Amino acid sequence: MDGFHTIRRGRSTALVREDDADRIAEALLDNEGCEVLHAGGRGNLLRFACTGGHGLIRRYQRGGMMRHILRDAYILENRPCREFRLHLHAERQGLSVPPLLGVCWERRGLLLRGAIATQEVAAKTLQEYVEADIPHAEDALRACGTLIRRMHDMDIWHADLQVRNILVGEGGPWIIDFDNAVLRPNLTPLLRARNLLRLRRSIEKNGLPVALFAPICKGYGIEALPPWLSRIYERKGRISDAISGRKHL
Repeated sequence: MDGFHTIRRGRSTALVREDDADRIAEALLDNEGCEVLHAGGRGNLLRFACTGGHGLIRRYQRGGMMRHILRDAYILENRPCREFRLHLHAERQGLSVPPLLGVCWERRGLLLRGAIATQEVAAKTLQEYVEADIPHAEDALRACGTLIRRMHDMDIWHADLQVRNILVGEGGPWIIDFDNAVLRPNLTPLLRARNLLRLRRSIEKNGLPVALFAPICKGYGIEALPPWLSRIYERKGRISDAISGRKHL
């Protein structure tokens, strides 16, 4: 693949950016030079020094009930490589995403494990940005909506569009975490609306004002989403909250 170098070590394979291949491979395969930046949820986020700043490594871990059975393994499914290809496609199409540094995977029988590395960008998550009460936040929210529209116009459907997977920096917003994202030719208005409603649900779940969603919609180029679909998502959210024991905000 142009711009990337393949390194194989036993059962493990790494595909890393050519201009810093050894350092990225050591971090991905051996955790060399890594520090834990965030622990919890579905795994650790690791940070390491690389050319041009720092890289971030996200190791794949399961959520839901399956995390108790396989934890970090997938059966005959190379999730890291799949995300790498889609992220690289988005990057080369000009979408605002952190530059890819590399990916690695290990195969043991039917099971695959792995990690993906991207360049660290100077930005806050959308949740952190809003909570910091930064002036002109509405402009940033409109820019987020515009970026989501660009992503959809590229036929990319993000599987986890939420307030922690949108970053906001001085240069504008970024979208991260394309695990389970897919290319859907001629992305329909219904699929676009469902993606946006997932983001609205994330705003509500994290205790942020739902009014933040309006400027995002304006940046996207719509005034409102179909009321019937909004009602379905609201009911779905209440059911999810009841099952999990979480208070609906």
